Amino acid sequence: MTRFLLPILLLFFLFASNQVASSANDQYAASVATLLNENPGKNGKLGIVVKSLTTGETIYEHNADKMYIPASNEKIITSVSALSLLGKDYRFKTDFLSGGGILNGILHGGLYIKGYGDPTLSQGHLGYIVFQLKQRGVKEIKGRIIVDDTFFEKERYAKGWKAEWKDDFYSPAISALSFNYNIIELKVYASKSGNRPAVQIEPRGSNIEVINKAVTSSKKGVLKTTWQDDETIVLSGQIKPKATVTLKIPVLNPTLLTGNVIKNAIEEAGIKVSGPVVADKVPRWANLIYTHYSDPLSAVITEYNKNSVNIIGENLMKTLGAQYKGIPGTWDNGSAVISEFLNEVGIKNGFKIVDGSGLSLLNRVSPKTLTDILSYAYEDKLISTDFLDSLPVAGVDGTLKKRFTQSEVQGRVRAKTGYLNNVRALSGYVFTKKGDVLVFSILSNGFGWKTKELQNDLLVQLVECCNH
Repeated sequence: MTRFLLPILLLFFLFASNQVASSANDQYAASVATLLNENPGKNGKLGIVVKSLTTGETIYEHNADKMYIPASNEKIITSVSALSLLGKDYRFKTDFLSGGGILNGILHGGLYIKGYGDPTLSQGHLGYIVFQLKQRGVKEIKGRIIVDDTFFEKERYAKGWKAEWKDDFYSPAISALSFNYNIIELKVYASKSGNRPAVQIEPRGSNIEVINKAVTSSKKGVLKTTWQDDETIVLSGQIKPKATVTLKIPVLNPTLLTGNVIKNAIEEAGIKVSGPVVADKVPRWANLIYTHYSDPLSAVITEYNKNSVNIIGENLMKTLGAQYKGIPGTWDNGSAVISEFLNEVGIKNGFKIVDGSGLSLLNRVSPKTLTDILSYAYEDKLISTDFLDSLPVAGVDGTLKKRFTQSEVQGRVRAKTGYLNNVRALSGYVFTKKGDVLVFSILSNGFGWKTKELQNDLLVQLVECCNH
């Protein structure tokens, strides 16, 4: 009797489970319909795909194959491609070489610095770089500091970046030799009313000169910066008495910034440098002194996705181009490498890749394509852990730290945000109370400023429907 009863019970539980899942799906579809009805005329500007990685079932889709500007959801594509093709242990390098030899403490022929796309070189690395030079007996550099950024193309800005973005810290010029995300900080300290404020530039030793035309005044006004040339900023406008303002400014020539900051650190450590910083190629006869390595790619990707650091994406894209298509790395050959990778893993269409960060207004991707990429990343054991760990956690950290803090979504969603004017994107994973894993993508173009609230509502409804 038991052998007849067991199959019947299994069928019953399977049927009941499917009915519950179907009910949850219907409930979510109804919730989405209600939310979309509250935004008449907007349906065509919103794309949604929700899929269960546990069952393979598509829970909901709306404009699944329509292509949208993804903003920083492009970082999902770049991250997955870089982890897959370069590997989680890949490290960016920066070479330090001598034009001649080191004799009696004197480095002859100048010091060459060649960048290979490290986007993370910063103030905290300078001490160790100088230490390495001293360990090799260098007390004086006879000649210039020569900086080489030829691992990447000379083009600093991707297609589809607005010209006015050059003044914004989130869209710095791109170089194979970078420092401090290619940003300087102007710290402006108010003085007496009617007088010029004091100005301090960081990092120390930069090649940037400031022409200070700003005034301390109680009148309403703001501080403004304008580039006069690649190395000169004009500061104008007003600052209120007793105020301190920090301005983050992307430099126009990151390569020279890097060289000058390193030169300053070397000199501060007591090593004399007899020449200026210039840009040129490393000659074949140069002797390698020291190679500086970045943290592993897994750590770099975490910073990239958690805090949406655009320069990392662009350097990754050009690095992929250089590694797989030949030097110099370009946006075009990097895009080709990523496109070929997606084709190889079965994602043949639904994307147009122009840059690595999502700043370009020419990027396009469909919600279905993003969920396919996310599905691939989750199932590929070589990259799954590092990729998932890199994504912001709802209500906990990164760009999602302040979202979903008072809902069931908190701690149960790992997702990448995306934002440009009239563009909102949110794609990632939901981990339900029942142990299911869902993958989702919500893309919207042209919704205006309330899209964030709509995305929040859509995700809250999804988690609530699938948790109960």
